[in-house]
Amino acid sequence: MIREELRSLLLLPDDNWCQVYEDIHVIFRAGKCLEVTVVQGPPPEGTAATETQVELPEGYELTLTGNKKGFILKRLSPDGNKKVVAAVEEYLVSVDDRNTVTALEQDGKLNGEHVWGTGERFHAVDQRNSASTGSVTEKFTQQGQQTYLPVPFFFTEQGIGCFRDSNIPVQMSFMNGFTVRQETRGEVLARDYWFFGSPAEILRQFIHHTGKPVLPPDWAFGVWISANGWNCDAEVNAQLAALKQYGYPAEVMVLEAWSDERTFCRWNDSEHWADPAETIQRIRKAGLHPVLWQIPVIKKEQDGDPGEQLLRDEREAIGKKYCVFRKDGTPYRIPDGVWFSGSLLPDFTNPEAVDWWFGKRKYLLDMGVEGFKTDGGEFLLDDSACLYNGMTGKEAHNLYAGQYISAYHEFMEKNGVHGITFSRAGYTGAQCCPIHWAGDQLSRWSELRAQLNAGISAGLSGVLFWGFDIGGFAGELPTAELYLRATALGCFSPVMQWHAEPRSGQFYATHEDGFENDRSPWNLADKLGDPRILPISTAFAVLRQKLKPYLIREAAYCTQANRPMMAHLCLDYPEDQAACACDDEFMLGRSLLVCPIVEEGRDSRSVWLPRGTWKHWFTGETFAGEKWYQLPCPLDEILVFERM
Repeated sequence: MIREELRSLLLLPDDNWCQVYEDIHVIFRAGKCLEVTVVQGPPPEGTAATETQVELPEGYELTLTGNKKGFILKRLSPDGNKKVVAAVEEYLVSVDDRNTVTALEQDGKLNGEHVWGTGERFHAVDQRNSASTGSVTEKFTQQGQQTYLPVPFFFTEQGIGCFRDSNIPVQMSFMNGFTVRQETRGEVLARDYWFFGSPAEILRQFIHHTGKPVLPPDWAFGVWISANGWNCDAEVNAQLAALKQYGYPAEVMVLEAWSDERTFCRWNDSEHWADPAETIQRIRKAGLHPVLWQIPVIKKEQDGDPGEQLLRDEREAIGKKYCVFRKDGTPYRIPDGVWFSGSLLPDFTNPEAVDWWFGKRKYLLDMGVEGFKTDGGEFLLDDSACLYNGMTGKEAHNLYAGQYISAYHEFMEKNGVHGITFSRAGYTGAQCCPIHWAGDQLSRWSELRAQLNAGISAGLSGVLFWGFDIGGFAGELPTAELYLRATALGCFSPVMQWHAEPRSGQFYATHEDGFENDRSPWNLADKLGDPRILPISTAFAVLRQKLKPYLIREAAYCTQANRPMMAHLCLDYPEDQAACACDDEFMLGRSLLVCPIVEEGRDSRSVWLPRGTWKHWFTGETFAGEKWYQLPCPLDEILVFERM
């Protein structure tokens, strides 16, 4: 990359400012936030200047000079001095043989202890000394620094936040100062919005800027039950009977293996489902809301006869250009080595394709389906692919999941169904189509800790409603201790759901054919032979029902206040250094402080209680805030405190 050399500073006619470099110019517009736009091409006309200080909201200030690259953000300290909180120190560009800028990098420094945001992150909540590729990535278990849901946004405890408004993946690094890098297209190379204020105010501004949050239906805050092995009437009947037998309250049933596993819009054969409409009504009469699994592919069948319907769908999708195409005019297919390799991707930017796709699914709503588990969406991997709306694959890779999920959301709205999408992948604006879950993890303690990181960091990136698979999704069955600690965390999360991989899952090794690996409490109680599992799990499910009025009320508040339902303590206690550094506690709504145990063999943990008075949810004991406590926590409890 080539360093850009500053040539001049201009005052523009509309009281904006412009720095002129060799290949680019940077325009600064100050209002409710600071907008910084990097453009290639001739700069606008203006009056030459040497230096300026521009007033910004919340007592912040922008400093620009005519002889120093980049810009400086300062804030007025309590002692009356101005403190530098962030600085962009230089711009670097890559150019092609026509001298067109193809990539832009901004390097600078942040003065602060913490960096939050960048999306749903599994490896850590605080992104200081971390980096993000910024790309939506499908990673089966053990995600590490990969994520299904990146967001090009970060903020610090110093009262600044930055959102790169970009469709193209944005790489962010906070390893040494901070670096923001991306490939570019067109005249506008980058547009950043800098927000100022408390962490809560910055997050509110960001969510307001990227899309109004949508409130899920009340029933979404009940208990969800799910397992990939439920592929027939007998399986559904067995679960409904177990709910009744054990007095286990649940409100949502997710069916993943309901379809023919080819078209994903037709039910499997009559040997599995005698009367699908009656099955859906049976689920609803039992007090549950049915949700069906979906995947955005026109499948390339690898293991047998695709059937005439799938072949017709493929021909029609190609012939009428309902799927994504390559630049050379051939249909795009998911590459080898990727989930659903060889399959076509429906193009949800094409209105006719959307009508065609949902014309095949309208009957599902008619029979009473109330939501869709909108899985996948990470498969647009050809930069030169072409969508109906003119976007390339590079521009649409991160956006595709949102296009797909939004289409399902609008499909239900248009048909009068106040339902939900339950999604894994996403990008900026994910809050507009709730709900999201953490994707696939193994039944291991390290994965439970990663799920906690994911939930808190997703909230710090604008995702209001989030859940995870209690006890993990894949691999060997969880231990009783792991399952019960995860159940306790699920009870005090925005979504409480257990789920399991297919009976012949990728990571499961069993010596028994047809082994049932469901993560239901009754199945685990049976397989693990532990009498604690069923009564404790049921007690948490009953507790969840008692929490529902509070959760519903807080969910409504969160959508109005642009606040995550699962909130890092920095949002409520920005002045509290211990709270800002605490990444394993969170506020559930405005009144409940949740301190889960996510390590094996622990029967107590250290808890930081912020200012105020706090009441232990289970024992009723009260505690003074601004103190650390080492508190016991048996398996049938979780350390939760109500703000008094």
